[in-house]
Amino acid sequence: MASMTRRNTSFCLRWRYAGRLQCCTFRGPSPAKALAAKQYVEAQAHQLFSAAVYAAIDPGSPKAQHRPQSPLLRDWIERWLALKIDVSPTTHAEYTRLLRHRVVRDLGDLRVGDISRHAHLDSWKAALAAELMPAGVRKHWAVLSEVMRDAVPQWRPDNPLQRPYGHRGNGLPRPAPCQVCLLSRAQARLLIDCCAPPARGLVVAALGTGMRLGELLGLRAVDVCLRGQAPSVRVTQVLHRGGGFGPPKTPASRRTITLAASTAAVFAELLEDKLPDHPVFAAPNGRPWTVSNLRQRYWQPAVIAAQRCPQHLPANPSSWSSRTSASTCGCPERLHTRPRFHDLRHSHVARLIAAGWDFYMIQLRLGHASIRTTFDTYGHLLPHGEHDRLTALDAWLAGASPK
Repeated sequence: MASMTRRNTSFCLRWRYAGRLQCCTFRGPSPAKALAAKQYVEAQAHQLFSAAVYAAIDPGSPKAQHRPQSPLLRDWIERWLALKIDVSPTTHAEYTRLLRHRVVRDLGDLRVGDISRHAHLDSWKAALAAELMPAGVRKHWAVLSEVMRDAVPQWRPDNPLQRPYGHRGNGLPRPAPCQVCLLSRAQARLLIDCCAPPARGLVVAALGTGMRLGELLGLRAVDVCLRGQAPSVRVTQVLHRGGGFGPPKTPASRRTITLAASTAAVFAELLEDKLPDHPVFAAPNGRPWTVSNLRQRYWQPAVIAAQRCPQHLPANPSSWSSRTSASTCGCPERLHTRPRFHDLRHSHVARLIAAGWDFYMIQLRLGHASIRTTFDTYGHLLPHGEHDRLTALDAWLAGASPK
């Protein structure tokens, strides 16, 4: 709440914003301007500088901040996109999609200098949360924050999407942690057997290398070296979501991955009669895969088939819902989880950790830019030696238990 004090014939209004104390002084003897300023500041949830208050309440004051009329947000977004050249083409395309779809639709008719958290952004955030997953809300907020940050100080004194001073966050919904599915040897074998031939080699390669799907689909025959004692593949390009090829995700993603003998044999079979610039993993028509087509026509049917028990098939198999549903029995012969393709990468790392691989070597193999990412994602898989330490606790509990 803004506080107002009297100094002789003047009235001083104080509030805190952006980590600093803001102050406006209005000459008396009437407190009308000070009271109007207090109401204005509190209506804006204290999210404004003193110069903006002078401009609204006492425009003739030399302390008033007079700015030219700011552009509409939709026009500022188009200018911002045209000048945003420090990101990859795929990132720029994603920014364009997010901004032109929901941001321009909901906030595009507002002027950049008039947008406030209290009047516009909080309600917009709540509307997004009702339609999108938490990660989607956070992505929209982050991109719009970049747009508004570049409007400072030309069109407004602050970024209204920045975390308010004294708050721990922006009040955005928290995404639920991803449930990783780690496949055992038997589960991996079952899934491979259920894959159609065009996708079987891709699944085996993902389990044997830990590569991302886009990296696998971007492999060319020239990137595979099967000669010598250490066969390997080089990640030099990836297949992006939009269908085009481009550089890997980060400089660390551009790497060489050594192959086990069984994985090298799979690659040798895939490379038969292929020219150096041909893709290692091609669709049945010989062209590069479309990721959505691969998932819908091959990956998802393989997962569903692995989830079905031959003795307990879903009822009414002719209906569409039954064709996409799994068995409900507890038989061990079927898959009881629904893995994503990326879980093949997680399963690969789980086998490396079980085999005693060093985390730095795992980081290099996966192409993580930081080892912190590797530890945050897979640190829980490390053995902590609790079994030996629990022996003493077990002996103590046995002595304390009633006879």
